[in-house]
Amino acid sequence: MSRSRLILIVYLMSFGLAACSGPARLTTAEEMNDAEASVYASQQIDSVLRACKDTECAVKLDPGAAVDTVIVERAERVLTVSFNEALAQQAFRPDDVDHLQTMVAQAVSPAFDGWTSDLEVLGVSPDLLVPNVFAADGGMASKRWPVEQPPHALVHRPDQPWKSQAQLAGRHIAVWPSHGWYYEQRLDRWEWQRARLFQTVEDLFPLAFVVPYLAPMLESAGAYVHMPRERDVQPNEVIVDADRQWRRHRTGRILGSGNGPDEGNRYLEVSESDVAWRTASSPGFLAFDTLRTENPFAQGSHRTARTTSQATAMATWIPDLPEAGRYAVHVSWGVSEDPTDDARYTIHHRGGATDVVVNQQMMPGTWVYLGTYAFSDGQNPETGRVELSNQSETEGRTVSADAVRFGGGMGHVAREGKTSGRPRFTEGARYYMQYAGFPDTLVYNVTETANDYVDDYRSRAEWVNYLRGAPLGPNKDREAPGLDVPVDLSLAFHTDAGVTKSDATIGTLMIYSSTGMEGERDFPAGFSRFANRDLGDMMQTQIVDDVRALYDSTWTRRAIWDRDYSEAVRPNVPGVLLELLSHQNFADMRFGLDPRFRFDVSRSIYKSILRFLADQYGFDPIVQPLPPDHLEARWQERSLVLSWAPVEDPIEETARPDGYVVYVRKGAGDFDQGRIVDGTELILDGLETGKVYGFHVTAYNEGGESFPSETVAAARAGRGTPTAAIIAAFDRVSAPGTIEAGQFRGFAGFVDEGVPDGYDLSYVGDQYDFNQESAWLDDDSPGHGASWSTFETRVLTGNTFDYPMVHARALLSAGYSSITISDERFSEAEESGAWDLIDVILGEEKRTVGPGERQDFEAMPAAFRAALSRHLDAGVPLLVSGAHVATDVAGPGADEAASTFARDRLGYVWRTDRAVQRGWVRDLEGGLEGPDSFSFNTDPVGPVYRVEHPDALDPAPDAEPLLRYRDNNMSAAVGKLGQTLVMGFPFETVLDEAVQNALMHAIVHYLNPEPHE
Repeated sequence: MSRSRLILIVYLMSFGLAACSGPARLTTAEEMNDAEASVYASQQIDSVLRACKDTECAVKLDPGAAVDTVIVERAERVLTVSFNEALAQQAFRPDDVDHLQTMVAQAVSPAFDGWTSDLEVLGVSPDLLVPNVFAADGGMASKRWPVEQPPHALVHRPDQPWKSQAQLAGRHIAVWPSHGWYYEQRLDRWEWQRARLFQTVEDLFPLAFVVPYLAPMLESAGAYVHMPRERDVQPNEVIVDADRQWRRHRTGRILGSGNGPDEGNRYLEVSESDVAWRTASSPGFLAFDTLRTENPFAQGSHRTARTTSQATAMATWIPDLPEAGRYAVHVSWGVSEDPTDDARYTIHHRGGATDVVVNQQMMPGTWVYLGTYAFSDGQNPETGRVELSNQSETEGRTVSADAVRFGGGMGHVAREGKTSGRPRFTEGARYYMQYAGFPDTLVYNVTETANDYVDDYRSRAEWVNYLRGAPLGPNKDREAPGLDVPVDLSLAFHTDAGVTKSDATIGTLMIYSSTGMEGERDFPAGFSRFANRDLGDMMQTQIVDDVRALYDSTWTRRAIWDRDYSEAVRPNVPGVLLELLSHQNFADMRFGLDPRFRFDVSRSIYKSILRFLADQYGFDPIVQPLPPDHLEARWQERSLVLSWAPVEDPIEETARPDGYVVYVRKGAGDFDQGRIVDGTELILDGLETGKVYGFHVTAYNEGGESFPSETVAAARAGRGTPTAAIIAAFDRVSAPGTIEAGQFRGFAGFVDEGVPDGYDLSYVGDQYDFNQESAWLDDDSPGHGASWSTFETRVLTGNTFDYPMVHARALLSAGYSSITISDERFSEAEESGAWDLIDVILGEEKRTVGPGERQDFEAMPAAFRAALSRHLDAGVPLLVSGAHVATDVAGPGADEAASTFARDRLGYVWRTDRAVQRGWVRDLEGGLEGPDSFSFNTDPVGPVYRVEHPDALDPAPDAEPLLRYRDNNMSAAVGKLGQTLVMGFPFETVLDEAVQNALMHAIVHYLNPEPHE
């Protein structure tokens, strides 16, 4: 009998059978013709699939999963069963494939006993949907592994060997966080691409994961992170360049431009007679006040010199910065003949000098990020300059010197004569790409007619392709040379995943494409685009598993979509589009606005990238450790002993430290390059008397370096001076408070504004629509969750974990030496320390219910109160300051033991948690004898975190009021002479350093401790 193949659509087959006897009465395949057999098998399998969806069964099926076609190959006795695309929207593991195979076999039995069932979905066997890392037999590993691509570093930091030796060293990750501020031609205005909801907007929200968390994690693992949007939130910008120099203030005002030393910025060259800097024949960067259609990297020039084994030529860029602060440093170089792969830059900043070696064989004609550093204002060559030498391990190559950019700046791409008026970090990728020198028609002007919205989302993937270059270049010309960056993978990070009126979360959706722009299943480099699915499955699995373990056991794993979304189908390297959660859904945003959740989810994404690349390149992944805790800095005669403890990661066995790095800061400087320590203690000698030192510690292993610990401080005032123990007890970071009453729900700053972790760049303003029934009309009137736009260009100041430095400096001015102990270690100590004063930093510490109903950050838990009692019993005077010191310890809801401790030991009772809105304080006559009046910070974007709800506290019978709030005369501080002094606002939020010093003088005079023996 000849081979018969018949492909029939199920609904046509069913229609045809309606007029005949039907296959239900036929018992074997031999009694059916091919059409009847195909219909019978389809119906039987679909019936089993429906039953499996309705009840728990061995394999979880997508609700839309169904049979698409059945091919009957009678000669070979084979049924080829093709399922629809919905079946592929679930994660597959080897057991799932086996169960599916068994289900199909049982469904068609006994009619097809002795037949083989070949299953297909997306045109491949289901076992090929199992990621390599989970496949029992390696799956289609060889087809999803790239051609050998050894690590190829763009940036190397020789002073930080633990990073250059980390597992992702030399790897390149492209990440774009969502949308951005753009020009809408139809309305002739600049606007967001998404609506303002729940105090944020998607155009900024993913940035709040990527910039402070995900990118540093990947960089600490050794990778170079490429972004098509500005990463620096610093709105000031200074460009130093031989062609044209400029200095733009955060207001957009140009403070200086030109090319002479009188303008403040200076570009200098020094060379020996036989090695001179020359102007290259290829173009370089040229600064423009406003960009229209210009490519700034095609308008200027750059300088070149030949490399030598010893430095014989030097270029120096000295900025004149409008304000002190942290500035990202970007550099550029031009196209050169035989470029060097080890151009040596040195950045001089307030923490010292950092050497950065870059490979100029990649990325000519664009901005390259070298790190973010602290600089003083004005022109300070000692602590504010960048140098480039011609020293190289290979002589006779070319080193290029072009522009150096300090800060992120304001957007200056114009539309209809109007720029965005926003900091560049808020703008869409399309505008940064123009500023960064990418070609327009290949990358960011890809529409037939001008449409910035479409260009923005299409350009992000084409930017990846141009970074990579031929044969993986932009889809309009895959042979375009590009920038020769061996990009390993790309990630489009979004949060637009649906909405529900229930209390349920929407959860995590993953989107990938199994085909390219031309429908091809392989990348131009020759390996399978199912690597995209591997990456997506692994990332979604890691996120969902971690969130369920740490926060919410019911977190929803949504589908894995195979879609030709622009950001999924266009990249010519492995890539996915992540919809982490729904910024439109209140339940999701209760997690999404919490800084701890942002950290942990970013860590999940980092881990999934690590594991994907480990499978791609054949190494065993090791996860970088968590930051150490239990810090203490104490004097031991003339030496300082710094100690800490490792933090175990409960869900990552490999995240164990191999060693630690201790960073030291002296006075007003920044942290140095760090020193490696094997154990959990370091003894430092030779520290200067009269100087305040700060310390933080990281942990490292083969996976990379952790985030830094909190900062502790120490100072020595001189021999025989009293010593204060600073207790670092402000650990809180949290989302805003919430309100849920009937159909009204949302984030309520009037309840609690929350505490950002360091800073928050995603806050746009308070929510004003709390009605769950409010309908979306458009992005300007989005209904439930709608929020103001008051702060959307400004960065909120949060908990920097750096306040012992402030207290130590003020104590030093009052003649006190100081040490610092973390509250965890202080609470665990069994004996009292021999100190003359205890200074407790409570900041905005208070009991907080976080995501997953976790309750943390109690200001004075029982063990902490017990430790304070031991020291009070030993006669050690106590200073306590914090915004919630009365409310959390002695207010409504506090336990009786805590309230009694506050009254009887510390000398206060609670009055109110809403003392004032303005931070104006006055000294009482005969009180502290300090400043007559002063203020603490209530500005959310001020130099220190905002105190939105300071406490008023009344004196217990044996105490007295010492300070009052000027607005209403409520008591701001109470004390017991020579014993305790408690302030209802944090000391470190007092705005003026001179006032801080004067206030601390008054405090220690009031407490008047005698040196403690």
